[in-house]
Amino acid sequence: MTSEINNYISKRYERWLDYSEYHCTHAGIADEALDVLNEVLCSLLQKNEKFLLSLLHKKSGQYTELDYYVLRMIKLNATSLTSPYRQKYSAIPRDENGYCFENIPDVDYEEVDTPAEIMRMTNKVREAVEALNLSEKHRKIFDFKFFQAESFRDWKGTESISELYKEYNRILELVKSSVHGEMLL
Repeated sequence: MTSEINNYISKRYERWLDYSEYHCTHAGIADEALDVLNEVLCSLLQKNEKFLLSLLHKKSGQYTELDYYVLRMIKLNATSLTSPYRQKYSAIPRDENGYCFENIPDVDYEEVDTPAEIMRMTNKVREAVEALNLSEKHRKIFDFKFFQAESFRDWKGTESISELYKEYNRILELVKSSVHGEMLL
């Protein structure tokens, strides 16, 4: 943006803020006047620079077309329920005490201690692996992929990736069966 447009916005900012406060007060959103103005200016600065300069250089009395454009946008965003500002920042309806009055159903739920549940399941898997009496090589393959969450591309052994996946999936099926109480041999 040219400094000419930025300087003009800086010069007119306080007057535009007063206008925004007036319309926001009448629209029942008095505390949002600064936000409305800033949203309008943000939208304005995304416009084509030539368009903005043409508005800036067209005088109409003591104001420019840019002033009228900004004022129209402020009024629209403050008063219209379907304006871009209202759509973007629509608040949840509240009563005079500040309580939300939308119909939100009451939901009964049990508090779940997620970390404890993860630890319980991890220990169950560890116990299943121990009970399977796997060879050291198989135990390392399973530990590397399942517990360490490593990629077999980083495996330091001589086995191919397809071999590793074949062995890992076989061990995983055995562990699943053990955890669910069905021992497959």
